[in-house]
Amino acid sequence: MNLLKALTIVFLCTCNSAVGQNAFGALHSNYTPTNSLYVNPSSILDAKVWLDINIIGAGVYLNNDFVHLNNHSLASVASEGTKGTSSIVETDVDFNQSRKKYHAYNRNFVAAPSVVWSQGDHAAALSIGGRSYTGLRNLPDFAARFIEYGVPDYPTQHDINYTASNVRLASLSFVEIKLTYAYTFLKKRRNMFMAGATFSKFFSVAGGAANIYNFNILVDNDSIIDVFNLEADAVYAWNKNINAKGGWGMDFGFTFQKMLRDATSYYPNSPKMGCTNIPYKYKIGLSIIDVGNVKFDPILYQGYNFDQYTWLNYADQEINDDNPADLFAPQEPDIGNGRVKNPNKIRLPTFVSAQFDYNLWASRVYINGTIIQGFGVAKNKFGLRHANSLSVTPRFESYWFDFALPFSLYEYRHPQLGASMRLGPLTLGTDKLINWLFKSKIYGADIYLYLKVPIRYHPSCKDRQKGQRGGRGGRGRGRDNSPTKCTI
Repeated sequence: MNLLKALTIVFLCTCNSAVGQNAFGALHSNYTPTNSLYVNPSSILDAKVWLDINIIGAGVYLNNDFVHLNNHSLASVASEGTKGTSSIVETDVDFNQSRKKYHAYNRNFVAAPSVVWSQGDHAAALSIGGRSYTGLRNLPDFAARFIEYGVPDYPTQHDINYTASNVRLASLSFVEIKLTYAYTFLKKRRNMFMAGATFSKFFSVAGGAANIYNFNILVDNDSIIDVFNLEADAVYAWNKNINAKGGWGMDFGFTFQKMLRDATSYYPNSPKMGCTNIPYKYKIGLSIIDVGNVKFDPILYQGYNFDQYTWLNYADQEINDDNPADLFAPQEPDIGNGRVKNPNKIRLPTFVSAQFDYNLWASRVYINGTIIQGFGVAKNKFGLRHANSLSVTPRFESYWFDFALPFSLYEYRHPQLGASMRLGPLTLGTDKLINWLFKSKIYGADIYLYLKVPIRYHPSCKDRQKGQRGGRGGRGRGRDNSPTKCTI
C-alpha cells in the first residue's frame, strides 16, 4: 500500500474513533446560551436561565468527498476502538473518483469552564476553550487518483501533462478567551431589538498552510517527474509553548424578537418587573462570526516560483519533519519572499449566518432554520473557509430536558440527519446520526457533548414559585397585562 493511501486511511480512521460541524442540535436552545453565542452573540439575551455555567464540552466534526469506509457504522468503529481492536481492512476503504475537485474539512473543539449571565436588558459571557481546524480545497482529480493508486506504480497516469491551480490547504490550533456583551437597545410593544459583540484573544499552538497558485508537471516514470512550473507559498509553525501573541478576533450579532405580549416593560430574569418570561412568537438573527487572524511566531515560510526542474528519484524523497514545506528549497534562490505579505497570520474560518426560530407550541416546541455561508480567503493570504450549511431543526426544550433532530445540508448539497439530547446538565449529540446507527458509506464523523450547570432564577426570585402556588402569580400575568412581581 503506497504512503499517500496509508496516510489517508489513518486520517479517516483516527477521526472516526475520536470523540461537530456546528452542533446544530445543541446550538439554539434557550436554556443553553453558552452554545448559542457561537452562532450569534446577541442570542444570549432573554435566555431562559439567569446563569448558564459550562463545565466542560468537546466535539469533533470531519467531512470529505473523496475517501469513505464501506459497510461500517460509527458505533461499531468506536466500540472496537475502545477495546483496542479494529475490523477495518484496506478493502473497506473506497475512493470516489467521480469529481473534478475534492475537499476535506475538520473541526475540533474543547469548551473549558464558561459562563453566560442574562438579566434585564443586558447579558455578558466569559468563554474559555480551544479549537482546531483543517481544510483542503480544490484538490484536482489527478492528485486524487495518485492518492488511491500511487505515483510510481500507476503507469496509466504517466507521460501526461498535469496542471492545477488555486489548491488551498490550511490547519491551525489555538486556545481562546472570549468576552461577550449583548444589549437590548429597543423595546416597543411586542418588538425587541438586540445586538451583541464578542471580543476574542487567541493563544496560538500550531499552524500550517499552503497556497498552490499554479502547478504544471509531467510524471515520466517511477523515478522522474518534470516540474515545468511551480508557484506556491507555504508556512509552518509549531510553538513548544503557547504563544500569547496569537492574535485577536471579533463576532457581531443582531436579533429581532416578536413577542407574544407587550414587552415594553419586560426585564427577563430580573425581579425589577417580575421574574416570569414573556415568550417570543419568533425571532430573526443575523451575525458575522470569527473575523480575525491567528498569529504565529516564529514561522518557517517558503515562497516558490520556479520552472524547468527535473525531480529525480522522487519516490525516495524524505520529508523534513521539522519543516515539511521545504521540499523544493534548493530550487528557489529567494525562498523567503512570496505572494503572501503577512505569512505569520492564518485567517479564521469567517462566516455570516442568518437564523430564524419559531415558537410552534407552548414555548416548548420550536423549529429553527439556520444558514451559514463561509467567506473565501483572499488569493494572497493564508486561511480557511468555513464549510457552508443549511439546517432545519425541530426541537423540544424545557429546563430539565431538550431534544432536537437537526436536518442539514453540508455545503448545501450533502444531507445529514442529526440528534441531540440534554438530560439535566449533560448534552450528547451528533449531526451524523445515520452513520452512527446504520452500516453505510462513511465520508465523515461527528459527535459532541457538554456538561453544564444552568441556574434558572435570579437569587431574589427564589420564592417565585411559592408565590405562584399561593395564587398571586397564576400564569405570570396580572390584570394590567404586565408581568406579575415576584414575592421577595
